[in-house]
Amino acid sequence: MLETVLEAMRHTTAYPEVLFRICEGLTRAVPCDQATIYVWSRRRRAYLPVADHGTPPEVARDFLRHGYAQGAFPGQDEFAAGHAVTAVSGSAPPELQAVLDRAKLSSLVVLPLRLGDGATGALAIGMQRPPAIRPEQIVPLEHLAPHVAVLIRNARLEAQAARVAKRRAQIASWAVEVLGASDLAEVTARICDASRTLFRVTRSIVMLIEGDVLVERGVAGPHVRKEPLCIPLDSHLPPAEVLRTGAVLIVNRFRETSYVVGLPERANPPKAVLCAPLVDTGGPLGVFVVSDFEHSYPFGDTDQEDARLLAAIATVALRKNLLLAQLMRASAAKSEFLASVSHDLRTPLNVIMGYTQLLAEETFGPVSPEQADALARTLRVASGQLGLINDLLDLARIEQGKFDCHPRPVDVAELVPSLREMMDALLMGRPVRFEVDVPPATTARTDPERLRQVLVNLLTNAAKFTQSGCIRLVAELDADVRIAVQDSGPGMDPELLARVHEPFVRGDVEGAGTGLGLSIVARLTTLLGGTLAIDSRKGGGTTIEVRLPRDA
Repeated sequence: MLETVLEAMRHTTAYPEVLFRICEGLTRAVPCDQATIYVWSRRRRAYLPVADHGTPPEVARDFLRHGYAQGAFPGQDEFAAGHAVTAVSGSAPPELQAVLDRAKLSSLVVLPLRLGDGATGALAIGMQRPPAIRPEQIVPLEHLAPHVAVLIRNARLEAQAARVAKRRAQIASWAVEVLGASDLAEVTARICDASRTLFRVTRSIVMLIEGDVLVERGVAGPHVRKEPLCIPLDSHLPPAEVLRTGAVLIVNRFRETSYVVGLPERANPPKAVLCAPLVDTGGPLGVFVVSDFEHSYPFGDTDQEDARLLAAIATVALRKNLLLAQLMRASAAKSEFLASVSHDLRTPLNVIMGYTQLLAEETFGPVSPEQADALARTLRVASGQLGLINDLLDLARIEQGKFDCHPRPVDVAELVPSLREMMDALLMGRPVRFEVDVPPATTARTDPERLRQVLVNLLTNAAKFTQSGCIRLVAELDADVRIAVQDSGPGMDPELLARVHEPFVRGDVEGAGTGLGLSIVARLTTLLGGTLAIDSRKGGGTTIEVRLPRDA
């Protein structure tokens, strides 16, 4: 018999196919009309049919659809003692006769499939017509049953290993999705979906700590509550308990535990619960809870480790988004502060500059040469400070999204005269040439004031760092409008170049400013729908290129 069974399953390793081949081999080896394997289901707490050969379809649809709960198997005492249960139509006890009638069998033998002290399942051998299975056939079947149990256990372990590997792959793919979520609501939604799918349960909830309570922030599955679920941290319920212990908690048969004591009378507690803490070195964040309302034993040995892995991923994603939200709030507060302070500074500075100009123009009476020189110095310093304040205001307005642009056709050549005047003043007395190569009709679709601001910042930076040689402003048309500022200055270190778009980042060369110019240029270029590229080498000069949409 065993040789026949082994030969039947020789060319397959898939769990369902292995079981089917065992049944098929048994029908030839016994011989009999049909063979059915029942396996103990921890989730359903019953013996469920998992493979069959020979049962007519009309019988299988009804009879094989049902399993047998523990204690409800006909001949349970004999079966539990490890003996075969035999029934022959017309002489069987009433409960076994009912089975024969439902299965349309003339005789039936049910053998326990045991490993160690526990039954892993049952093997049912049936004859649809006389003669009945003979007693001398039952003895070798009883000897065969442990071997079949081993074959089933091995196949089941292989299937379980495959399921675990598949679960790990699912967790890895969900990690990418959860960690890629853009905000807290999306993170909690993905955690709920992932945990509900992974554990095949009715509902999944993510709860976060707010003050001294846990508050529901995400849910997947049937949800009938009008208000979010709230659980005090000092509660005896599982979500609060796992935060105190820091360990995953599995509660099968939840309705039979002390956790339900004190629940509202109308509460519908789940049949099973799994809770995992969301905790890292920064402290506890909350818990995720999966619950099943259909099965009392849905959670098994590997679920605790899977829950721990998923909780670790969820904690990283939640912490990242919470920190990102804090950074965004801090950035918004910083921008508000810069805008407020800059505005408050600019008003008195304008008054100071106004009165200084009036004094320099001798509106209030003549001034001596020494006084005129002091007034001129005061105006230069105040003008520099006003430029810094204006840069701070511009940066704050850009980050707040309050910096408006009004694109229209702009000929870049029309901006050259005012830029040349500015450069003549900045380069006065220095051996630095300013060259311009901007052909007429180099027309971009942009905001002229914002473009001029970009070019003023780039040329001012070039003039600041170039002590000899040449500064060039060039423009040309290709797919876009290309505008470049080239200088023969000292260039930038690679470390500085990598961070040059950040505010307040500046080099350590003499004359370095506040570090706002290029950060404003980068943000303005983006607002204008363009791109910015910087090519710079230490000791080899710098070229900064702005590309803008050309006018159609």
